[in-house]
Amino acid sequence: MFAQFRNQGLQSLILFAALVAFSLFTACDNGNSGAKVSDSPVSGELRIMVDEGFQPIISSAVDVFDSVYRLAKIHPTFTAEGVAVKALMDDSIQFIIIPRQLSAAELGYFKNRGYEPETTPIAHDAIAFILNPANNDTIISVEQLKGIFNGSVANWSEISGKSSLGKIQIVFDNPASSIVRYVRDSISGAALPPNAAALQNNAQVLDYVAKNKNAIGIIAANWISDTDDKGAQHFRSEIRIVDVLSPLYKKPRGPYQAYLQLNQYPYRRTMYCINGQPKRGVGLGFASFLAGRDGQLIILKDGMLPASMPPRIISVQ
Repeated sequence: MFAQFRNQGLQSLILFAALVAFSLFTACDNGNSGAKVSDSPVSGELRIMVDEGFQPIISSAVDVFDSVYRLAKIHPTFTAEGVAVKALMDDSIQFIIIPRQLSAAELGYFKNRGYEPETTPIAHDAIAFILNPANNDTIISVEQLKGIFNGSVANWSEISGKSSLGKIQIVFDNPASSIVRYVRDSISGAALPPNAAALQNNAQVLDYVAKNKNAIGIIAANWISDTDDKGAQHFRSEIRIVDVLSPLYKKPRGPYQAYLQLNQYPYRRTMYCINGQPKRGVGLGFASFLAGRDGQLIILKDGMLPASMPPRIISVQ
């Protein structure tokens, strides 16, 4: 399997190198004063919409891409998945990054217009569950989480008979977010219960949980995965991360890179670039960059699982 990942990474790197060479050739006259920068994989401007859960990693990647390819400028807007998909369908945006592929109906819409957006997997992230430091129930089973999010478990004493925290308060980022869709489709099988409240974004969820003892928050693990980042360090110091006990494994697992690689954390999702540009513009270059060596190293460093470059896992006895 690792050989397959390496081959995919090599193919992405070769493709991106070819794109760079082609773009430098076609844009060689852009050094002239007042000349307009041509639209190519490494030149031009592009507005993109990104699932807000991936703000930390994509902000880093945009900064690197723009600094390396000085003729290119990516303008990201971080928003809810539903908003990004609607903007793509309405043709008000041509490039989005979300944790799912387009549905058959959504693809059919584009096919009727004569083209199909290019979809590129770039990383694997996790849904993480966070608690207030006063909550000692840091190991929760898959069945208990299902009960919390379908409303059949409403009090912390139902998780642990020793808990005195009272009623469970669920908080999430946004009604139109990918997290709500994931919880409904892959965890609870139902809409969120009445004790769930919507905030604005992942940062607000982290802040709310840090201040409310009975809360459980649902966030993208990307917000707390980079242990070298000061922002992530601050968030992690103010909350506790739930380890999930699955019937498939004897030990609970957290939303960490190694467990995502080993498929031992049950709530993993894949992150995709969906490029609706009908021509080969900077959207193709940015997607190729993210899927290539440099982009995959940024993803690896930030604590997410690259789609084509697996991390080195060392077993300590």
